[in-house]
Amino acid sequence: MSGRRRTIFFLVMLLAVLVLLTGQVRGEDRRSLGPLGTGVLTALAPLQTVMARVADSLSRSWQLYTEIGRLRVENARLREEVQRLTREVTRLRETAQAARRLETLLAFKLQTPYRVVAARVVGRDPASWFATIVVDRGSADGVARNSAVVTAEGAVGRVIETTPFTARVLLLSDPRSAVGVILQHSREIGVVEGNGQGDLQIKYLSRASAVPPGDIVITSGQGGVFPRGIVVGRLQTLHAAASGAVFREGTVRAAVDLGRLEEVLILLPEGGPRH
Repeated sequence: MSGRRRTIFFLVMLLAVLVLLTGQVRGEDRRSLGPLGTGVLTALAPLQTVMARVADSLSRSWQLYTEIGRLRVENARLREEVQRLTREVTRLRETAQAARRLETLLAFKLQTPYRVVAARVVGRDPASWFATIVVDRGSADGVARNSAVVTAEGAVGRVIETTPFTARVLLLSDPRSAVGVILQHSREIGVVEGNGQGDLQIKYLSRASAVPPGDIVITSGQGGVFPRGIVVGRLQTLHAAASGAVFREGTVRAAVDLGRLEEVLILLPEGGPRH
């Protein structure tokens, strides 16, 4: 019964408060709450302050959450844009480098008196003991066995095999390669051969010759492959002649980076088509 009485008392008090508040609202000054309203608001002020702070905190948290989501979407878009621009820059850089190489080849092509055809390297022999490349020009373009292959920097090698649309080129660095040469300043005659390791060897130099390092090595025109005057490389070292040896040998640094060939020019034999 005591619990029932407390419930009835609470309801009566709540009804009284409502009646008093209603009376205050119907009074002449509707903006004034009166002593009772003021007391109620005073009692509820701490709770109202807490609720307002909680509401502000929830609002800021929601704004932060939505802002983080927006930033994540924006960051993902920017990363995609950066990747796209990186790919574009790489493509443009590669195009510019190819254009410079082709421009150099074109200038050489216009200056040389020989009939030439430009070719792109499309393959390389994976065997470490051979040094050959495959280019995308063949017998249909007038390329024949033993056609000389060059770049604007100098000699590359010679064609050893053809199909209608491709050709295999033996590089100067291959041990099977041999080219007759002349040292440009000393006029010494020798033969350049590959050593299979990137550098070239010059042989059959006169024992009595005093050739300084740095002399430019050019083709002699002998042998029927390379015309005279194509740069082969530069003399690096000249070895001392062995006791009783008739000739001296040396090392030549190739004028062309044979490991990074991308485009070449093939000198066509006499009677081949003009390109």
